[in-house]
Amino acid sequence: MAAPSTGRRLLRLPPVRTTLAAGLLAASVVPLGAPPAAADHDAPCLESEVPDSERLADTHTKDNLAFERMHVEQAQELATGRGVKIAVIDSGMVGIEGLDIAGGTAIAGVNPNTRLSGHGTIVAGLIAGPRGVAPDAQVFDVKVYDADDADTTQGERPLTSAGIAAGIDAVIRAQPQQQFDIVNISLAVRQPDPELEAAVARLVDLGVVVVAAAGNVPVGTADSGFAGTPDNDADVFPADYPGVLAVSATPPGDESPSTYVVPNLDTDVAAPTLGAISANATGQVCVVDQVATSWSSAEVSGVMALLKERFPRETPQQLVARLQATTEGAGAPEGPDGKATNPWTGAGVVQVHDALTREIKPGRKGKVETTVQEVRADAQAPPAPQRIDLFGTPRAILLWSGLVAGSLLALTFMLRPLLRR
Repeated sequence: MAAPSTGRRLLRLPPVRTTLAAGLLAASVVPLGAPPAAADHDAPCLESEVPDSERLADTHTKDNLAFERMHVEQAQELATGRGVKIAVIDSGMVGIEGLDIAGGTAIAGVNPNTRLSGHGTIVAGLIAGPRGVAPDAQVFDVKVYDADDADTTQGERPLTSAGIAAGIDAVIRAQPQQQFDIVNISLAVRQPDPELEAAVARLVDLGVVVVAAAGNVPVGTADSGFAGTPDNDADVFPADYPGVLAVSATPPGDESPSTYVVPNLDTDVAAPTLGAISANATGQVCVVDQVATSWSSAEVSGVMALLKERFPRETPQQLVARLQATTEGAGAPEGPDGKATNPWTGAGVVQVHDALTREIKPGRKGKVETTVQEVRADAQAPPAPQRIDLFGTPRAILLWSGLVAGSLLALTFMLRPLLRR
């Protein structure tokens, strides 16, 4: 089992001032037996220089670099996630202003009142916080661990595949009452687990969208060395299980993603995370300074909430098809199973406004029958065809007269032989 670790930092922001007992962690895949990286105890979502009176009040996303690349602000003019409910399986979350928490639970053995990691709070903020992708969506808190370096002698729980499976079962039990639309799992373990796989299958059968992190390169290691060929395919769970929307993260510009994320042939899409805005467990507005799949999968869960509001009758497969068919770089080569073969970005980088507006007709199982790249659902309809009165205009009368005269002339030529006889 692998513990989550942070992605690599790029931004140079003011020093963190936090009272958290442990670091805020971004999910990734760490080799078995590897010691925790020193950066695991740093806060990856750095407190911003926002005055106390303005914290969490301004929901404008113009300074959100990650959201700008995905055109989130334009998409929010069409949908905000209203009426959509998302279960967040993570380290628990703190209630922050503007985050609608519909309810919560903690799996057996995990103290719901201890939040040694702010990971879950940052994830929830990216999904549905005031500066999140879907600010009007509701989140349901499912706490499954305390921290990666949890002190088990003090009753703290680390992340385990069994814990994730238990969290999934908690969501399944709550489903009849809560009616979740999306389940976010911004976590990853390296080893397959039949118990976790079975739990994921039960969850997918409920007809919800399941989103998970596709895996990071561990902090403190050299470049992974992966060249991105189809032979380089990291094992990341639950992202690799059938029916899960696996999300990778992409760096800005032309920088190679291999520095930050592992190649994973089960990756469906990717999203930028650097510069995204959330809130940490102290209630401070914070800026994500990492390329990490915990944060990208949270963002995509918010995107799926916008799609669910916009297309409420569509199946999870149809919604995912819309997402994949409208990415930056859509049309990447596909393998025999129909999946994109790019292990870093899958079908491409998410483009939220396009996903909400492109004219697409996905089938119930997710097969896209029609995609018109230049025509959008919010475009003006073409003018209606002009109706022509075939009998009431001079032009029409002249046309009919000519037709009758021509018919009589043709009939005369046909009858001439008979008249001669």
